[in-house]
Amino acid sequence: MPEAATLVSVQQSLRRCFDVIEKQHEEWKLAITECDSLVVTLSNLAEQLQACNKVTFEKTPLNVFSDLQDRLYFKLEAAMDLTLEKLNDKMCTLQKVRDAVSHQVGSVLYVYETNVEKLGVDASLKRSPLSPSVADMLEWLQDIEKYYRNQYIKRKLMLQLKPNRLSEIQNLPRVWGELEDKSSAKKQLVQDTLLNVSLFREAVCEKD
Repeated sequence: MPEAATLVSVQQSLRRCFDVIEKQHEEWKLAITECDSLVVTLSNLAEQLQACNKVTFEKTPLNVFSDLQDRLYFKLEAAMDLTLEKLNDKMCTLQKVRDAVSHQVGSVLYVYETNVEKLGVDASLKRSPLSPSVADMLEWLQDIEKYYRNQYIKRKLMLQLKPNRLSEIQNLPRVWGELEDKSSAKKQLVQDTLLNVSLFREAVCEKD
């Protein structure tokens, strides 16, 4: 395959990968937004459960309801279990995004590696007004893949909660939010990269 045709093949693979990432990033953002809300709900339930533990109902006007404290405790625990189940469902969505991006990036790297000798170094490093270099785009894709991989595992570990550690659960929104703050630059990388390759993607589409 001539160098020009090889370059087109690699560029088409890159464009398909960016198409997938754009779609998956929207899925990721939606799932994270829903997780944020569920994390706050879980924290509030833990706070109520802790308060329920501290109150002695026998010393209040509610003592006429002998099983009220047990019923309230059971109801709060059930609500926490349901919220955790919903969170785990959203984590499955994040895992699917991570896997889809990882698979697509791996496919691009395979196409590049099998054609690198035909493509040549100069073609890999060449930039134009419409296109970043192949080398630049491959580096960005690996950074993006790493972002999703690291974010998923950190959030997964964060949700390995013990039901009796109510104080930790109450504190979850803070640590969850700190992770988002620390990753803001990397998250912006995804959006910036999609912007940087927008003209490239349009140009490659026109060649199809």
